[in-house]
Amino acid sequence: MISGILAVKSKLPKIQLIIILVTVAYFSTLGAGLSAAYGGLISLMNTGLVNRHTNKQREDLTISAQAGVGMMAISVIMRMAMVVSLTLAGHFLLKLSTDALIVSLVLGLIGFLIDKMLSNGGQ
Repeated sequence: MISGILAVKSKLPKIQLIIILVTVAYFSTLGAGLSAAYGGLISLMNTGLVNRHTNKQREDLTISAQAGVGMMAISVIMRMAMVVSLTLAGHFLLKLSTDALIVSLVLGLIGFLIDKMLSNGGQ
């Protein structure tokens, strides 16, 4: 049944969401569920920005190769700045558990990569 659900074509990052939910559930037993949820949210925001920039490039077929590389560089810089600033805000301003935040963020990003591999047929 689960493999049937995961096989459905949609833009929802299913593997990423499952990994984040399992991570939040685990860290909730240790009293750090909010920190893990925050890390998972950062990874989902990163996924949203990747999808936004990818769709933007797909829609505009008239852009040159140089403009495409420039858009990609801006996307990477923007996403890394967002991830670093939100992670630091979670640690210093919100006083969240750094371990739970980082583990959830990294596992969420790994889930994003798995989702991308499955949606592209492993290519």
